Amino acid sequence: MLDVPKALHLALIEGEYISAAVQWRSLSGGRTNRVWRIPAADSAGSSDGALVCKLFNRATDNPLYPNLPGAEYEALKALSERQISPRPVALLNTDAGEALLYQHLTGTAWQSGTTDVARLLSKLHGLTLDVPLRQIDSGSAALIRQTNAILAQCETAKTELPAAPYDPQVAPARNLLPIHTDVVASNLIVTDDGLRLIDWQCPGLGDPCEDLASFLSPAMQSLYGAGPLRRDQIAEFLSAYQNAPVVARYLKLAPLFHWRSAAYCLWKAERGNKDYRQALEVELFALQKTRKYNDKAG
Repeated sequence: MLDVPKALHLALIEGEYISAAVQWRSLSGGRTNRVWRIPAADSAGSSDGALVCKLFNRATDNPLYPNLPGAEYEALKALSERQISPRPVALLNTDAGEALLYQHLTGTAWQSGTTDVARLLSKLHGLTLDVPLRQIDSGSAALIRQTNAILAQCETAKTELPAAPYDPQVAPARNLLPIHTDVVASNLIVTDDGLRLIDWQCPGLGDPCEDLASFLSPAMQSLYGAGPLRRDQIAEFLSAYQNAPVVARYLKLAPLFHWRSAAYCLWKAERGNKDYRQALEVELFALQKTRKYNDKAG
């Protein structure tokens, strides 16, 4: 209980979401917000199992993954009944900050089976949602702008990262679809009812390639999974994803996605996140393997 803000504890009691004798347990995995699990026996009136309480960090300056409590709540409301996300309970504005309550998913973090991930993302990207989410710029020009904006905040950008890969002149996506934007292994939960996505704090309407790039990123798999995916796992994933034009678009944009991910790792490393230094190296290796795109520029 020592790490639970008193104002948050009292707000949940007053709202009759938990009992006074609740036993909070910190959950690991998230790097931005503080998250706890509240056992079912302590959840006042709860018959659906344990609760998760996420307390949002008020001060974040992340250039790639914004912290959007309202958007996460809206996304969960729209997607939980479609067996994609956990079920939301409430979004509260407390003296400790904004807090989201949702039903805890019983399961384990994803470790293997890229086909299941591809099918889940195909399902998500096939939806039409009437949800107030941010619109995310897409296309090769947008990726270059985003990466340059990140590098502008990095002191060692010129020595640590190569120049921009060849621009394949990919236009912005015509159809803006619901995307998670942070599809990493620890945000994929294997339950008895199938795979689910958690941590929807930066969703949007945009290019599905964003989710493919997030999941396939060697850096993100190193930080949140068991390490970079093997070539056969990547091929299996792309084959199982049920939209060939999106896969073809991703393959054209892959060098730019690797470049942007590397820039983000550098941004994090310069701010004291030492594990992002190794993640940067594996992302740069993936970028080097796509040098044929750079060669065309010459």
